[in-house]
Amino acid sequence: MENYTHDVQPREESRGTSAHAEQLELELRPANQPERSHEVGVASGASARTSSGQGRPEVTNRALPVGDGRLGHLYSTPIPSRRSGAVYNAFSYPTKIDPEAIALFVAAHTAPGDTVLDVFAGSGTTGIAARLCEHPTVEMQRRARELGLPVEWGPRHAVLYELGVIGALLSRTMCDPPDPAAFQAAAQRVVTAAADDYSWMYDAEAPDGQGGALRHAIWSDVVACSCCGHEVTYWDLAVGREPLTLRKAAECPACKSTMSTSEARRVTDVVHDSLTGSDSTQRRRVLAHVYGRSGSTTWHRPPQPGDLDLIERVLEQPIPAGVPSSAIRWGDLYRSGYHQGIERVHHFYTRRNLIALGGLWAAIDNEPGELRDALRLLVLSYNATHSTLMTRVVVKTGMKDFVLTGAQSGVLYVSSLPVEKNVIEGVRRKIETFKSAFSTSHGGSGTVRVVNASSTQLDLADRSIDYVFTDPPFGGFIPYSEINQVNEAWLGTTTDDTEEAIVSPAQRKGVSEYGALMKRVFAEVARVMKDDAAATVVFHSSKPDVWGALGGAFTSAGLVVERTNVLDKTQVSFKQVVSEGSTRGDAIFLLAHGTEARPADSVGDLAREILDLRTLHGQELSPQHLYSRYVARCVEEGRSVELNAPDFYARLKSLDEVGVT
Repeated sequence: MENYTHDVQPREESRGTSAHAEQLELELRPANQPERSHEVGVASGASARTSSGQGRPEVTNRALPVGDGRLGHLYSTPIPSRRSGAVYNAFSYPTKIDPEAIALFVAAHTAPGDTVLDVFAGSGTTGIAARLCEHPTVEMQRRARELGLPVEWGPRHAVLYELGVIGALLSRTMCDPPDPAAFQAAAQRVVTAAADDYSWMYDAEAPDGQGGALRHAIWSDVVACSCCGHEVTYWDLAVGREPLTLRKAAECPACKSTMSTSEARRVTDVVHDSLTGSDSTQRRRVLAHVYGRSGSTTWHRPPQPGDLDLIERVLEQPIPAGVPSSAIRWGDLYRSGYHQGIERVHHFYTRRNLIALGGLWAAIDNEPGELRDALRLLVLSYNATHSTLMTRVVVKTGMKDFVLTGAQSGVLYVSSLPVEKNVIEGVRRKIETFKSAFSTSHGGSGTVRVVNASSTQLDLADRSIDYVFTDPPFGGFIPYSEINQVNEAWLGTTTDDTEEAIVSPAQRKGVSEYGALMKRVFAEVARVMKDDAAATVVFHSSKPDVWGALGGAFTSAGLVVERTNVLDKTQVSFKQVVSEGSTRGDAIFLLAHGTEARPADSVGDLAREILDLRTLHGQELSPQHLYSRYVARCVEEGRSVELNAPDFYARLKSLDEVGVT
């Protein structure tokens, strides 16, 4: 394979990137890649075009007219984004996009040796996608053929800007992973060291008296009757059996009055905090149910005296050095109810899990320096989502017992039945997932530079980027800096939210402030894009004013929408499920340098617009996808989005009922 040069140069004169910004040039080493295709060339089934003097198929590295066939169906057919596989499952991160889906866009818009920029890198999936272009998976090749993309596989370079501390670590590690076998061996040593010191904390006796280990335990709030003051566990009050239910109202065992299980007062205790040396008020939580394993047999039972004795022994155990105790910087996610008493990071944990995590964290320091970031990421992958009081159980129809799950994505919710998982065994199980993920992106000749800084000032030369793929924050959808502090506290540094692009009352940022930040970012994007470069932007919102801010950022930067599409997520986040009028299909915009938006089509009313969209994109469009198409068209044509998602769905339902559409 011929050598490709990396032609992206930093700006000759710095734009004032902060001193703490971390810039890492990651030279990626060649390696044999299991379960990958090594095919390099044009996707079969796509017609090849040769570019003058190059002797190789011409690829699409600029926004093309709508009728140009070299983009195949990339902007006419909804693009599926899977939420599965080792790369996706290694680390939970809100609104993550399938890197294989991103790779199709990267490969279609660039040639080998070109450079891709992501200004909102998040978990680094654009960098992984650039890496995958050198060693495309069988699935990527299949999808490229189906879309009719004449791509040329080969190494691409990437520059990733990410404001968040944990996002930058995640991007850096996933795009330049250590040797998978060396990582696996080190991870097993770390888990073994922690188990040697602390596995006794998870001892549990089976119902038949056989020895075993705790898999997880359900704890319960204690509530007080508003009429008589009688105290009862939420578990005893709310959990019903045959069928399994969570009651919204129940009878007080003492005075027989009806109690609302959600509104009943939670009992608190004043406890001494050994990490701060002061007293704090905490919700009283008691052990409600125990799930364990003895050999290959799993079991569950109510608490026994031995469980309570073990908890008392754990309370006497010192907490390892290095465990964070910093104050939580509460913002938009704070709820006075279920966050009662949670003032510092360590308040999110049971003492048992806090000690176990501290033991894992300390053991990492004994491993080689080049493996430590990956090992820290391994432990953090189980931290906020599975090791805290935010871990929970849910009731599902037809199930006889609770379904165990992790923390809800995009929020910091603590239920009245928080779950304590066996942290040591949980981290042990994730080692293989990380090894597989690292095998996917390890090795190659492309380069990835991760910059932990705001993308309002890019340290890149003018007209130096061949293609941009980015997934900006969706207004006030997810407050990343607030969520990520539970993980970032373990790293000793949390994200500076001064330039976080968000609509946040807590940060005193409205849509205008969000829009102003977006304008600064896209002005930089336009500055560094080559004259014939394209940018693909994925976006999601149910609020017209947020869409207006996005469109305003495009226009202010001199970028016009050439095409639109929908990213079809096969699963949705918790925030997308519960948000009123949520839109499950994210809109995709193809941008290019220009001065004028495409002229608006003469669609006179909503009924005619829906008819037009269904004619263009198919009658089977769901209401969510139809709304994404509607707002994408509005932004594309430079007109305001007049309807929010709930109003659009209501109007659509009315039109369908009378047969207008």
